[in-house]
Amino acid sequence: MRRIGNICKIGRNLAFAALALTVAACAPLEEEDSTIGSRLAQPPAGTPPQKPIDAGDIAIVGQEVAHSIMDLPVVSGATVPPLVQFAGVTSIIDPPIDTEPYTTLLRDRLLLLTRLKLRFYERTLPPYVPPGKKGKKKAEASAPAQNTDNPDYQILAEMRGHAEDEFYRIQVQFVDARSNQVLFDGLYRIRKEAPLEPVPNPAPEPPDNAQPPQPSGDLTTPTTTEPAPTGGGTSL
Repeated sequence: MRRIGNICKIGRNLAFAALALTVAACAPLEEEDSTIGSRLAQPPAGTPPQKPIDAGDIAIVGQEVAHSIMDLPVVSGATVPPLVQFAGVTSIIDPPIDTEPYTTLLRDRLLLLTRLKLRFYERTLPPYVPPGKKGKKKAEASAPAQNTDNPDYQILAEMRGHAEDEFYRIQVQFVDARSNQVLFDGLYRIRKEAPLEPVPNPAPEPPDNAQPPQPSGDLTTPTTTEPAPTGGGTSL
């Protein structure tokens, strides 16, 4: 009886082990986040890896990053919105991918949500003018000196992963341009974006005063001139 009990016990242990292996095999594998070749500041070797936040898409990343940056004391407490440079999204994905869709979506969301707190290093944006109580001219005259050449901070964004993956990782940092201190560091997991399609050029419309096409060839009716009658005169 004791031998039968031991055999049953061993059988149950083997069944539990097989079940554990099955569950482990069915569990989704966590993608490897390789930072080899990264241009962003990374934690020292041996530090536990940062876990990404499931953001869904790059637009939601822009929203999360914008609110996190505006909550920083150096931004929320600034009397004049600091000048920020955003050079676009880079990638160390192998093989390389087109990062233009990610740059466009992230830049648009950042510019929209932080327009009252940050001045971006974009020549198309108007200079910051603080609100005044006695009109626009008074506000312009009392505006403090602005830094328009050297950015105070930089927003760095880098994508990682494999080109064939459905999801990528993007790391976004808000860095002091003078001290290189990282003030914000976020890691997100996003879906792959579709590449941008070129906009077809519309066919040119004819001008309003365009003349209808003329048929080719000489279609004028020839005219003939009858000769003058000749007659003999009578001499007197």
